[in-house]
Amino acid sequence: MAFPNDVGLADMVSVVRRPVQAGTIRLIDCVVALRDEDGALGLLDLEDGLPAALAGLDIDENDLLSDADLEVLTDSLGDDQQGLALVYEEVWAREAVNELEALGAEIALFGRITPEDVEAAFAAQEVRS
Repeated sequence: MAFPNDVGLADMVSVVRRPVQAGTIRLIDCVVALRDEDGALGLLDLEDGLPAALAGLDIDENDLLSDADLEVLTDSLGDDQQGLALVYEEVWAREAVNELEALGAEIALFGRITPEDVEAAFAAQEVRS
């Protein structure tokens, strides 16, 4: 995720705090790319210790984001951006897979539809109505 430079760390992380606290997702790894006063980008691995503003955010002790992953993050950010790299598990999906396996079922096809495509589909439906 990319954020404007003026968005604070607590606001950046609030995007995932609510679903973590609700048990919707499990946060496995999280690294923040923050800019200092001079505009230099630095990395903060949140599982190494949380700043006081983020106290209570539950992050597993995993180190799944590689140096290559973090390079992709930092290379993709503009000079006016900072970012957040996440590895997370959708808890409902794990529970659904367990139930499917118990029934002997399997997922035969999986696809992800972008938010932009969903919006376009709804807009097209409204035009037809």
